Amino acid sequence: MSTLRKYTIALLLLLALPAIGASVIRQAKDNIKKKSQLEQTAKTLLAEAEKEDTKLKTRVECLILAAECSQKLYEAENLKLYLKQKYDTAKFFSSIHDMFVRLEKADSIGALPDEKGRVKPVYRKRNHDVLKPFRANLLNGGRWHFRKTQMSQAYPFLDTYVGTASHPIFAADSLLKTDTLIRPTAYLAAVAAHMSNNPDGVIKHSTLAQEAGQKSHLIQEYLVKAWLAKGDSAQWLRALNDGIHHYPLHDYFFTHLIDYHIEKGEYGRCLQLADSMIQVADTVPLFWYAKSLVYLKQGKDREVIDACDSCLVRDDKYVDAYYNKGIASLNLAMIYAEKACTDINNPQCRRDREIVRSLYLLAKQPMEQVRKLSPNEPARWGAPLYRIYLNLNMGKEFEEIDAILNDLQ
Repeated sequence: MSTLRKYTIALLLLLALPAIGASVIRQAKDNIKKKSQLEQTAKTLLAEAEKEDTKLKTRVECLILAAECSQKLYEAENLKLYLKQKYDTAKFFSSIHDMFVRLEKADSIGALPDEKGRVKPVYRKRNHDVLKPFRANLLNGGRWHFRKTQMSQAYPFLDTYVGTASHPIFAADSLLKTDTLIRPTAYLAAVAAHMSNNPDGVIKHSTLAQEAGQKSHLIQEYLVKAWLAKGDSAQWLRALNDGIHHYPLHDYFFTHLIDYHIEKGEYGRCLQLADSMIQVADTVPLFWYAKSLVYLKQGKDREVIDACDSCLVRDDKYVDAYYNKGIASLNLAMIYAEKACTDINNPQCRRDREIVRSLYLLAKQPMEQVRKLSPNEPARWGAPLYRIYLNLNMGKEFEEIDAILNDLQ
């Protein structure tokens, strides 16, 4: 084939491109008028709008016509509902959502500068007038999926509804001020995003969701988990600190911050954090237990016992506090026993034995409480009680524990 012939064919193809786009639009208009092949027509229009060589004006027209296809599909299902005929609820709502997505995209493209740098979103008012009556059912679609716990399906509806508040199409409506449902819907969107493993969705809607005033502490918790899922440790830590500042009595933030600082060996920071929380609410046993845990890590056994006693005054069923007190007392007994006098002729020997015995007795009561409160966890209390009973010469109790530990092997 000659070079001239190749260039001629290429030129003819280029000249034919606008005609192809025009043909798609003409056929689409005909199908919409006839209410025929609407779903396939919409797919064809969307494909045409995605082509790089399609002009902006044509892309906008394709998206508007695709939205009209969705509107016709909605009207068909709505008519069935009106006539009390069986209708497709999912299609009823999804058609509305498609309308919003397509017209919002058409508006965004229409607001781009044309070949001469001019910006004329000429369809904005039209798109606004078309979409505004459907906002309520857009929200209803999200709620419908939410009630059915179809969170991944609910999220796009809720997200789009909240998004109208900041979209240029609805700028004149000032929806953030006038629509009281925006923030409660943002709350639902954040919950749906969390429950469908969509961290970006949680992050996107967390601010408005917390302004809704519905369990804001949970939204902050979801935000922490979202940053963790994204692997952003700086934002994760910032969200945790924000959480403990705004919601000090919600355990999640305190426990995770304490764990974080313990893992980094920042025990001083842990104690400062616990003390700051005690100043906020000294009746919360968790804060005292946290202090005992840090002291245990530091080997400060006397301080562990004092912190555990403060915890148990506030909750006498706090099994972990009993455990820490028992372990700290056991540590004291073993440490003292190692240094105790061994000369039986020395009067100090008897005094040391009495001190060691008193320390084992001090460990006995809390560790027996651990067993009482968590009887199905012998791996936790078995070994400490074995050592306690052995050193207190409690034969019957020792044999029982020995048998239990043998069964665990």
